[in-house]
Amino acid sequence: MDSETNNLKSIGILGLAITALSWIAILFRLLEQEIGPFATAFHRVWLATLLLGLWNGLRYLSSQLVSDRSGDRFGQSYSYNRLILGQCFIAGISFAGNQLLLAWSLTQTSITNSTILTNMTPIWTILLSWLIWKKKFDNIFLIGMGIATIGACLIGIEDWQIDAGNLQGDSVAILASFFNSTYLLSIESVRSHLSARAILLWISALSTLAILPVALIAETQLFPHSLSGWILAILLGLICQILGSGMVSYCLKYISSGLFSLAKLLIPLINTFLAFIFFSEILSFANYVAFTIILVGIYIAQSSSSAWLTIDPKNLG
Repeated sequence: MDSETNNLKSIGILGLAITALSWIAILFRLLEQEIGPFATAFHRVWLATLLLGLWNGLRYLSSQLVSDRSGDRFGQSYSYNRLILGQCFIAGISFAGNQLLLAWSLTQTSITNSTILTNMTPIWTILLSWLIWKKKFDNIFLIGMGIATIGACLIGIEDWQIDAGNLQGDSVAILASFFNSTYLLSIESVRSHLSARAILLWISALSTLAILPVALIAETQLFPHSLSGWILAILLGLICQILGSGMVSYCLKYISSGLFSLAKLLIPLINTFLAFIFFSEILSFANYVAFTIILVGIYIAQSSSSAWLTIDPKNLG
């Protein structure tokens, strides 16, 4: 019963994470009306790093004032060996690469193409899990993955663009999905050793350091020039990074990155509904069919034992 309760709780938090992450493309597009794509990616992570750093600092100072007893000290003592530090570094750099490529692809191709291709992570995730961690997935999970992937492709089948003008953006989006997979796998491998808050701070800080030089070189303007622009930047950091990525780190202690990557196939569909609200884009019958197919695929996949078996750094092959 405890296991079922934990699974239901994880699924609920997973749904909240997917909903929060679905705002990325919308907020990126709105903010890019004032600043460039790389500056937009920078604002997502530096604001989160600042807020997380302040929060951790305040909690530490508070614990010191309340009591000097070791049992009441702030936080938890973690053991950072080379493997865990390496996985944190890979997660941070992979996340930065994913954000830079996502931001770039949104300027080169349609939101539909970009969000579908950047979330085609299940194939990469499963392949890398098998090659590096020797993890096996049963037929039930693979069937669910196939069904959900077909549903995701159906979302953009009506306006899929493969002309030369969009080929570069589509290729960049596919590469972004690879970085997304390495990011998820790295978090999953250290989640049993580190808290979700610690992982999120590592990822946000490393991504800030990686994205800042690119933004300074490539962009003519780094900061928004209006109040509405700053509001969008803050929302990007709060909703997409702290809330969305924070819940990703939490979930990956209880569910596999394979199942999470499958759930991310819902993001293009949610983007479609958001585009309908914000940009008056019409929802088609294919959108509703795709939604049903993706849910069926995820339901089948989550019934597999493979969906709930997480990896560990000790299993590095």
